[in-house]
Amino acid sequence: MLRVRWTHQGRDETRNLQADEITIGRGNDNSIVLPDFSVSRRHAAIRKDADGWAVHDLMSTNGIQVNRVSVKHALLRSGDKIKIGVFELIVEDVAEPRATPLDSLPTPALGVAPVNATIMRSIADFSAAYGLDAKASGELRVDKRKTLEQAYSNKIFGIMTRLGRLLIKTESVDEVIGRVLDIAFEALPVDRGFILLQDEKSGEIVCELARTKDKVEFRPKGQVPVSKTIVEQVMRDRVALLTVDAQSDERVKMGESIRLHQIKAAMCVPLWSGEKIIGVMQVDSPFHSGSFNEQDLDLLTALANFAAVAVERLRNAKRAEFERAARGRLERYHSPGVIESIVQAEEGAIGGVKSAEVTVLFADLAGFTALSEQLSPEEVSAILEGYFTHAVEAIFEEGGTLDKFIGDCVMAFFGAPVPQADHAKRAVRAALKILDALDAWNQDRFDKEQPTLSMRIAINTGPVVVGDVGSNRRVDYTVLGNTVNVAARLEAYVGDATEITIGAETNRQLGDEFPTESLGQFQLKGLQRKIEAFRVVRGQPS
Repeated sequence: MLRVRWTHQGRDETRNLQADEITIGRGNDNSIVLPDFSVSRRHAAIRKDADGWAVHDLMSTNGIQVNRVSVKHALLRSGDKIKIGVFELIVEDVAEPRATPLDSLPTPALGVAPVNATIMRSIADFSAAYGLDAKASGELRVDKRKTLEQAYSNKIFGIMTRLGRLLIKTESVDEVIGRVLDIAFEALPVDRGFILLQDEKSGEIVCELARTKDKVEFRPKGQVPVSKTIVEQVMRDRVALLTVDAQSDERVKMGESIRLHQIKAAMCVPLWSGEKIIGVMQVDSPFHSGSFNEQDLDLLTALANFAAVAVERLRNAKRAEFERAARGRLERYHSPGVIESIVQAEEGAIGGVKSAEVTVLFADLAGFTALSEQLSPEEVSAILEGYFTHAVEAIFEEGGTLDKFIGDCVMAFFGAPVPQADHAKRAVRAALKILDALDAWNQDRFDKEQPTLSMRIAINTGPVVVGDVGSNRRVDYTVLGNTVNVAARLEAYVGDATEITIGAETNRQLGDEFPTESLGQFQLKGLQRKIEAFRVVRGQPS
């Protein structure tokens, strides 16, 4: 008959292999209960197979080893040693189910890790154990008074309370990670510490803070002594990891950086906020193995959670402030759809000056100066308000940017700040909508015996400089360049009332979507070379 023997809190425990299946885990519903967080709730099972007894890994966090070899399942024989978490179960052959004297080396007691142990604890287990998981908290039955008394008498309670107070006042990510790493050095026997954050744009893990003894360096240059093997496993598997001696640890020693950086005792935990992991914190000692225990791992995990929540708070506040500023600046120029595209883009999407190809539109009321002499200021204001409203709505519907009002002229452009491959077509569609709206408005004015209005529209496509232009006291988001000058002159000197005049490049980019006809060559004021102008033929869709 076979049995397994292990040590728990200094006492020998045994279990005869009699049932068809013996389950092993941290949960109380297992046949063999190993109460330690290095053991999963349902970690392994010993089953009677056709060839004999075999141990099977039940998809545990830390896996199982038989005779120091990691396995998913393995046949058992007398003398085999099964490694589950910090426990070692020895398989023995006995004549009958009775206790026998120890005849092998003693195995570690609870909370004392073997010299080559790796302890991994999932974030889900940590959350459940400390009541951070709302789903699991209702299942916990905790002696709160005993827990509180232990906390009040513990220095760690004071440390965590002080950290919470400090993090509330922090105003930068650097300050957050600096204070958290200070607490780790104060509370734990560490020689080096590193905090790495995941870049929000590229997803790359970047070292934001490195500390060796009292030397602190933000965003250190060059390679930092962090194990890529450990970091990747912690983030991928969402676990907090402790290795007593990484140099001899079977599960992590294959990492080249572990050997190069002489990492011995180390802990690495994810910076986690809810379901999101934003980085890792690693502390280690290049001089001493066995420096850390499970309680240290729990403390570092809690510190990492404090840090991640604070970092996310600051990042969210920064995003909200950017969106408020962006919307405030852009509402006067852009349609809601364009604004949404800008605020979703990176922060450099607005501000500054850059080159771009755009299509510029000028829409001007013809003969309005003479008409306004016959009207009261209130009537002039009412006409301009109605005209500007129709024009701006058409421009915004096509994703255009309102540049400015120049007297009774509207200037707009398409293709910036958000690039638009079809900016020329958008500009022409907007112009047609403006004229259609003017026709309907004129009919209403005619019915009311009010004077009707006519309009000239010119459109030109080409390179410009676009961005914030002005003085240190006032700036406007606008476009500059010869493309703008040509559009203005086409409107002033070429176009007729109720017509849409376009430049040669605009005509080329329209393709066959809109019918156009050439108006000939023109020598425009201020330009050395003649340019060919076209007009869009209304009422004849292609």
